[in-house]
Amino acid sequence: MKGKVFGKIRGIYATATTQLFTEYNFSIVQPSPEIAERFHWYKKLYAAGPVGVSMEDTEDKQGILLRGEAEQLELVTKALRERLPDMIIRKRKYEQIDYLDLEFPYLSKLALDELRSRALPTVRNHHRLRIIASEYVDLMEKQLARYPERRESIGDTLEKRFILDNFEKGKVLDIDHVKLDEVISLSKGEIMEFDSDQPSLTLKRIIHNGRSKYDGLDIPKEEGDYAITRAKEGDWTLKHTYYSKADEPKGEYYNINTPIEFYPGKIRYVDLEIDVVRWVDGRVAIRDREKLAKHVEAGRISDELAKKALSMAEELKMKLED
Repeated sequence: MKGKVFGKIRGIYATATTQLFTEYNFSIVQPSPEIAERFHWYKKLYAAGPVGVSMEDTEDKQGILLRGEAEQLELVTKALRERLPDMIIRKRKYEQIDYLDLEFPYLSKLALDELRSRALPTVRNHHRLRIIASEYVDLMEKQLARYPERRESIGDTLEKRFILDNFEKGKVLDIDHVKLDEVISLSKGEIMEFDSDQPSLTLKRIIHNGRSKYDGLDIPKEEGDYAITRAKEGDWTLKHTYYSKADEPKGEYYNINTPIEFYPGKIRYVDLEIDVVRWVDGRVAIRDREKLAKHVEAGRISDELAKKALSMAEELKMKLED
């Protein structure tokens, strides 16, 4: 990878990704003024030159868009994937221009936080907080230059103010169920319990008919059904327990996903397709192994991430059977 050209780095991930590219010895051309100042020491930082790959934030700030020559795109995405364990790669077209859409879920954001901290004082959960309150995070991080020991405490304060204080019993939340090729929303849920120390929560969700049967369980949906959904930040699973109108359990569905992230008014994760289900009679099964394999073949997820998802599903199945 030595000596390859990368340029026009923009957005909230610019410092972290630039730090990574310096470690891979990429040339950086046409940097923004901020990047030029922060990496003035780097010998392969050039004010002008041909751009092999350009980078900008996605609209929702959950990742980046890359555009450039195929060979260099492959080198750049390989470097990113080696360091960002749950990164998702999608092919997109905007206004007749082809892009690679790279999503950075929970673990990738933490890895990018660590990379950024090598270049600048950085609070815990920097990139997730930048999506929510970018200017305020920048302001608070200026204190870290003088008080680096306050990294954790400032991060905790920001997380409480901008994320956790938005969760309380009775409030209604969205669930961003991000598929490997699209984003869909599950039915909203009302918070029944919330623990800010974990953090974790329990939601009650009304089931809308839509499809006539529950995925995986292959049992009918009926009028008055509801779900109790349990989520913990950083968990690889999201548990749904389905009940009838008479409060009788109908089955359990465990979604295997990238670690769950909490945002104001919602939770978010990327669905890794494979799931575990348990019927009321105690039978347990793993669903959709073949879908997981297809996404690896398509290059959307790494083989390592797929193995992690499958391992999580198999461990959960054994636990439920015991």
